Amino acid sequence: PYFNETWGVCPSLLPLSKQRELKELAVAAVEAIGFDCGVFHVECKYTSTGPQLIEVNARMGGGPVYQHNLQTWGVDLVEETLLVALGIPARPPAPREPKVATAYFLVPAKASGSVSELPNTEKLALED
Repeated sequence: PYFNETWGVCPSLLPLSKQRELKELAVAAVEAIGFDCGVFHVECKYTSTGPQLIEVNARMGGGPVYQHNLQTWGVDLVEETLLVALGIPARPPAPREPKVATAYFLVPAKASGSVSELPNTEKLALED
């Protein structure tokens, strides 16, 4: 089904049992396309029928993914990508507990359109 991604929280707020199911699906999906090391962007969603795969890509996730992993777990995905590219095994030390919690929220536009002019940003910067 169609849905819009509007927010994210790291670490997950889902029960551990559901997190395990999602992790198992993500790992199985990456292995099914023949990868055994690297940094991957895998999106899954837990639905009323269980975990569902959305996408798998052989790349780091976009948007806030890098910062979420770095801030929450202390794992630098760019560094890990470079290590794998150099043939150095990627096994980043990750804490058992998150260092901090991070979250983001996306506000979708009410309508599609084009930007025809920009406000005076210098003036806006001076406002309290």
